[in-house]
Amino acid sequence: MTKWRAFTIYLTASILILLAFLWVMLFVWYPAPYFEIDGGWKVWGLLAGVNMVLGPLLTLIVFKPGKRGLWFDMTCIILVQLAALIYGGTIIYQQRPAFVVFGVDRFTSVPATDVDFDQLKYPELKRIAAIGPMLAEAKLPEDLKLRQELLFAVLSEGQKDLEFRPELYHPYQPNLQQLRKHSIDLPQIAALNTDAKHAIDAFLASQGGQMEDYLYLPLKGRNTDIVMVLSPENGLPVGSISINPWLEDYQKSER
Repeated sequence: MTKWRAFTIYLTASILILLAFLWVMLFVWYPAPYFEIDGGWKVWGLLAGVNMVLGPLLTLIVFKPGKRGLWFDMTCIILVQLAALIYGGTIIYQQRPAFVVFGVDRFTSVPATDVDFDQLKYPELKRIAAIGPMLAEAKLPEDLKLRQELLFAVLSEGQKDLEFRPELYHPYQPNLQQLRKHSIDLPQIAALNTDAKHAIDAFLASQGGQMEDYLYLPLKGRNTDIVMVLSPENGLPVGSISINPWLEDYQKSER
């Protein structure tokens, strides 16, 4: 077998494995829109780059037909690449969005590494595995003293906000009045930004509805923030629009 044939075979196998990882990320761990907002391309790109260097490129460098110890060299390359793939896959899995948590006026994508699953109080939130993150809502304690202490800790001491406190998670039971109160003024965003208007129009065209047919709340991710679109009838997500959800940012750009 020639060096270039070995390189081609190894490269093809590596690409197929990386594409399998990408499929799992896109459709199981980071389904749309979480691949976008939680930096899926960045972490997959890093995994792909490292594995291409550790596998096909090293093969191209060390492979020589008839070389003494060639099988030992190739075994080492395969084992190192496999270790890097397992390590990278574990990190990607741990960083997957485990919950999308509603708190006060927005949704937040919360990675599994930020959740102490032992602190979850409701059995329906303690699933082991599923496709994509689970909807939940973070509620302040009913006890007034505990509520004040928590708010003080968040505002004054810089401790974790409500969305990152699993002991406060409840099954998502949307309060439609609250959702309507905090719904984004999407018509004003559309009036201020042409790109945003095009994205909004494209979403509405795909759904066959009007702008007033839905509710719109911010969805915060690790990489970027977008608009989550909710049904006004049950408060459940029906889609998303990949635009900045913060009206004040558009207003600043107009000044």
